[in-house]
Amino acid sequence: MGTTIEISIPDSLIKALGAQPEDLPRHTFEALIVQAYRTGRITHAQVGELLHFNRWKTDAFLRNSQAFRPHEVEEFSSDLECLRKLSSK
Repeated sequence: MGTTIEISIPDSLIKALGAQPEDLPRHTFEALIVQAYRTGRITHAQVGELLHFNRWKTDAFLRNSQAFRPHEVEEFSSDLECLRKLSSK
């Protein structure tokens, strides 16, 4: 069971977004998911569950949404450095 939230959005914002009113519930839902992921409140797996996406579609969605966590960059850099050390041996 979910919660229904009703919000009023000015026409000027809808126009600026280039969105159709019927698309706004999905766009809003996706924006909430992206923000929750960025702040670490939900996991990659939970993003997929909420959107009914498989792992690959979830990856693409997060990448297209530029939903990166700050520590992901640090982890990637660390992993890359370890791989470089291993390959030079």
